[in-house]
Amino acid sequence: MKLDLVISKFNYQLLLCFFLAFIVGCKTTSINQAEANKQLQTLLDDKDYFKLEARLKLYDHSLTDEKKLYFASFLSNAFNRNDACIREVDSLLKMYPADLPDSIKSTLSRLQSDSYFKTYQYAKAAQSDSNILKHYSKALRKEAIDGIGNDFLMRNALKNVAEQHTIISKTTTIPWSRDKLGLMEIPFKCNAQTFNGVFDTRANISSITKTYAKKLGLRILDVSYNEGSGATGIQFKTGVGIADSLYIGDVLVKNVVFQVMPDSILYIAPVKFQLNIIIGFPVIEQMKEVDVYKDGKMTIPQKPEPGDLHNFALNGLDPVIALKMGNDTLTFNFDTGAASSDFYEAYFERYRPSVQNIGIKKTLGFGGAGGVQKKEVYILPTVSLTIGKQTVNIDSVSVLTKKIVPGEKFYGNIGQDFTNKFNKIVYNFAYMYVKAE
Repeated sequence: MKLDLVISKFNYQLLLCFFLAFIVGCKTTSINQAEANKQLQTLLDDKDYFKLEARLKLYDHSLTDEKKLYFASFLSNAFNRNDACIREVDSLLKMYPADLPDSIKSTLSRLQSDSYFKTYQYAKAAQSDSNILKHYSKALRKEAIDGIGNDFLMRNALKNVAEQHTIISKTTTIPWSRDKLGLMEIPFKCNAQTFNGVFDTRANISSITKTYAKKLGLRILDVSYNEGSGATGIQFKTGVGIADSLYIGDVLVKNVVFQVMPDSILYIAPVKFQLNIIIGFPVIEQMKEVDVYKDGKMTIPQKPEPGDLHNFALNGLDPVIALKMGNDTLTFNFDTGAASSDFYEAYFERYRPSVQNIGIKKTLGFGGAGGVQKKEVYILPTVSLTIGKQTVNIDSVSVLTKKIVPGEKFYGNIGQDFTNKFNKIVYNFAYMYVKAE
């Protein structure tokens, strides 16, 4: 009896092992190579980095080494592993030159240029942009060529500027306040003077008016290029200035790049308010972690804390957050410089019947750097969003019915009406998560 029982248990365990192996095998190999590539490319085109990462692991055995490296390079860039992205693109271009069409080579080189810029290797970023224009321009549309050429102007002007370097000798805490627009401002010191700047994760580069560039004593570079407002899509001319050093509390930041704009660009006419200084993504990211408390304090830890969330990514220099809405997980731009949240055309198209049924149709003015534009929207009375295990409601969310800019992929822009619901928000760029408490 005992022997029969042991044999039965052995057979059961053996069958269970075979069954589990079969299930795992089905999950990883049941899709053919062409279909795997197609699905992954669709997710990449939609900039759904979180689903792309999960699906890439699932389809590991269905992909060639070239395709694994190709998709991995985009994920490394999106999840702030820039050194890895640079190496992966180098490997692709060296190992598979005959297999990659010029359109793909230009895309990969552009990705690498972005990683060079985010690691403050301006000369290499400029050289990468120059190579794209020289070798692959026939494979690009005019708007892409214009964009690369515009970035080259700025990066080439910075080629002799030392890399930005942040020194966090100890954990520091500073106060924050709100300006007339309700935007978060933080104090900083430059040349023995104290200033306030808007804390704006979606400002690709820190920005400043010409008047305040003089007050800070910035070194102004001889360059002019186009910039645009994320809220309105308006384009305008801007220059570049360098702050040799500034202090945010006890945190020392060296060689800070500012966009220098005419004062009028940062003047918000409807409320007669002049913005002067915006502390943007490159400065915030290099702090590695920023903890913002609702009671008006901000802490920058000496060492960032690992976390179990994985809900934060970068689309170029734009932070992206994944939030749950019902049974869906949607990706949004994440903008601490926006007082309120707005949903984009992608959200309208996905939930059109519900939006039109529940929403109130209006025409609203949307303001940003460069001016104000009127847009048709639906106002949703309330929306529930979940981050981690925390769910909150935000009221009166605008849903735009048309794209702000061509190629727009995300479902909206999450602002302070969401973050203000929590006692503490942790922005962690080292381990790429946002945590709310």
